[in-house]
Amino acid sequence: MKQSLILWSAAAIILFIAAYSRDTTSAEYPVNGTINLSFTEISFSFDKIYRGKGDYTVWLAGESKGLTGELDWRDKQDTATWKTAMLTSANDILTGIIPHHSPLSKVEYRVKLYDNGKTVLVPQTSNVTLQFLGLVPFQIRMFYYITFFAGLLLAFRTGLGVFKEAPKIKMYTIFTLISFFSFAWIFSPVKKGYEIGMIGGTKIAPVNELFSSGSILLFVLWVAALILVFNTRKPKVWAIASSILTLVIFLFGKF
Repeated sequence: MKQSLILWSAAAIILFIAAYSRDTTSAEYPVNGTINLSFTEISFSFDKIYRGKGDYTVWLAGESKGLTGELDWRDKQDTATWKTAMLTSANDILTGIIPHHSPLSKVEYRVKLYDNGKTVLVPQTSNVTLQFLGLVPFQIRMFYYITFFAGLLLAFRTGLGVFKEAPKIKMYTIFTLISFFSFAWIFSPVKKGYEIGMIGGTKIAPVNELFSSGSILLFVLWVAALILVFNTRKPKVWAIASSILTLVIFLFGKF
């Protein structure tokens, strides 16, 4: 019992570290930072992905009394035309609005702050590109993440089973495959359908756009793992190999 608890805890730790690493290095990770002005400090977090039905709100936080600025944005398909909206201030939060766009539309945006006659760009290095995606119902998102992370946890636990005398590798391989099957063929394509506007929208696109390469690779990997675990004399070797490949796909695959 104690050994099983240790192995499950180790699998959970591996999953947490991998998920944190993937999230913070993802191209979708928000642009964060702090701007030092003459009499105050302003923090900001600008998203690169927006899932929702309403307008997108750009915000900056800090002591903003007397501070003014504007939000500039333009459609990526019409890069010659910048649109401008003045920032509004309330409770030390500066906000600006980018109108809602259809799924998959991309908008480039930046903020200008006026500080004692000087114009300060936020962010200072480059503009931010925001992609609009369709709103995914809570239930779909819930099952998407449950099947995804349950599959990953089971995959890592299957590999760690090599350190146990009776690892139950076959059982864990079956449950891992069930999780990745549900993820790859049910909840991932449904979530993607909402995001690109094929479900609940008007977009018509090839069916292959509903499937991500990462989800399919995980499913194929564990189909192969199931065959090898059940039909070779060294199931532990294939269990640990499949677990390591799962980690690689999770870190570098497209989902």
